[in-house]
Amino acid sequence: MIKDLISKFGKEKINTLTKYPSILTLHQLGERGRLKNELTTPIQGEKMYATEKIDGTNARIICYGSEYLIGAREFILHHSHDLYFDNAQGIVDGLKELSVKIPQTDKLTVIYGEFYGGKTTANSKWYGQDKNGFRVFDVAVYDDLSMLEMSQQEISKWRERETENGIVYGQNFLPRLEIESKFSGFELVPIVDFDLGDMSHSVVLDNLKKFIPNTNVALSENALKKAEGVVLRNESRSKIVKVRFEDYERTLR
Repeated sequence: MIKDLISKFGKEKINTLTKYPSILTLHQLGERGRLKNELTTPIQGEKMYATEKIDGTNARIICYGSEYLIGAREFILHHSHDLYFDNAQGIVDGLKELSVKIPQTDKLTVIYGEFYGGKTTANSKWYGQDKNGFRVFDVAVYDDLSMLEMSQQEISKWRERETENGIVYGQNFLPRLEIESKFSGFELVPIVDFDLGDMSHSVVLDNLKKFIPNTNVALSENALKKAEGVVLRNESRSKIVKVRFEDYERTLR
């Protein structure tokens, strides 16, 4: 099925359609990476849940029928029937070594996760450099593939469009509970019991230190166990923002 889509529409359209969208910081970024007081996305009164933000590399598994593609954040790397193969950042071989069981689906489904540890990034030492891990943070299901008839630029705008009230997302993401039940073969990014308080810079940083003082996904005893922060999402994913230690530490320095 995927091969047919690639033959009809081209790999780049499939790539654009299935990328995970951008995530804004909770507070607007100002000069020299310092945060402003204004929020990028109005989340006041919104029910949000927090998951640990892992410092690795974004990987996606695009499933349809008995075929699948593996991609990095920006590029498709591998087709299940070896139509192409690129082991950039060790993602393809790494997922195979982890014996990730890729499901068969009757709709185009994309499993988004963080591939981390090992030699993936400069901060792999936070989690352990002697092996890799993969944690799923979201899943999108595409009920309608007619958008592949659009131009690549139009598909990109459908996927994400930045406005003064944050980013408008086009993809259909599954609720967290549905991901847990339907994709139980995968480890998910852990939920963090997090409170934003009054959303001032100092309170947000204090709460990061309180609620996620160390990573919950260390892979070895030698890991430094430092945490990057959290990602906040509402159930429909109409609002997604990231909250990172480094942004608030830089701002308050």
